[in-house]
Amino acid sequence: MKPLREWRAERLMSSKTLAAAAGVSNKTVIQIEHGRQLPTFRTIGRITAALGVAPGDVEEFAAAIGERGKDAA
Repeated sequence: MKPLREWRAERLMSSKTLAAAAGVSNKTVIQIEHGRQLPTFRTIGRITAALGVAPGDVEEFAAAIGERGKDAA
């Protein structure tokens, strides 16, 4: 499991490029990477699809899934 920033860097993507590919704002990507925003399931799906990774492989997303899952229970 790696942080979002590492996955993005491995794919040579800027935050703007990833945001455009995922259909989210650049601010959203930056806020998630800095731990200032808890992503929604929809955002997680969009970003992981753009990166070609599973949600559980991204540290921020694994934590968010756990938190969001608590809200649903």
